[in-house]
Amino acid sequence: MERGSDVHNPRIDEEMQRESESLTRGAPIEARAEEFREMEEADDEIVSGSLRQDAVRERSELARHLRGSIFPAERAAIVRCAIEEHAPEDLIDALRRLPDDEVFVNVEAVWEALGGTRERRTRDDPHAEESRVDAPEPERAEPEEAPESQPERPLEEFRFRFDLVHRLAAAPFLVSPGAASVVIDRARRALVARFGPWTVETALANVEYATTTGPYHPLKTVGPPHVSLSDRGLTFATNDREGLCIRFRVPVRGIDPLGVVRHPAITVTVDDVDGLRAALAR
Repeated sequence: MERGSDVHNPRIDEEMQRESESLTRGAPIEARAEEFREMEEADDEIVSGSLRQDAVRERSELARHLRGSIFPAERAAIVRCAIEEHAPEDLIDALRRLPDDEVFVNVEAVWEALGGTRERRTRDDPHAEESRVDAPEPERAEPEEAPESQPERPLEEFRFRFDLVHRLAAAPFLVSPGAASVVIDRARRALVARFGPWTVETALANVEYATTTGPYHPLKTVGPPHVSLSDRGLTFATNDREGLCIRFRVPVRGIDPLGVVRHPAITVTVDDVDGLRAALAR
């Protein structure tokens, strides 16, 4: 069978030559309007929206010298971590200038406090998730709800348990059920033990631990406050059955108005010993 001729007529040859001219001679204007031959324009939004390369390097340098395990952290802890991780001196100096009254939740917060900017991406950028340099936000744990039977209260008061003998013996010293109590003040973060005209007050942070004690010998509990000769421990007692010994990190003032005599511990015979111990542990 005879093959068809591969020779075009002059008109077709002229059109093909004109169409391919821009490809063979580098003409600045496209000869045809097909979409696949049109020159693509740069996406200015994506280019302008990404972090500069030097900012990326600075951000990475910061993250490399701050362990994620230290957050949330204040300035002192951040500077200490940077020193331990052998950060450059200029970076350590910059961290020392962070606000000292702020808690930073992650590296990104430190980066922004140093003057860095968070990377912004347009919604049309297909690589927005691939090239992010932001540190992932820590997962926030759901706050635990306090048991309904033990709601957190700003002021908790524990009354003393009086038996008849102790009540009669304490009356001459102005100690009565209405003038004896132990108060935990959450707002002031203070512990106040009142026993008639005597008061012991200290910060809750000064409480080291509390232990249930008893029974006691009546001669060591009846009447006014008693001070141990061995360690100067103070006792506010209204019965000889059971009490709570509260040990302090730093000895506190008690029966001595001048504060010369200090007490490393105080024993209080409150009505709810277990409740006071649990409140001090919170």
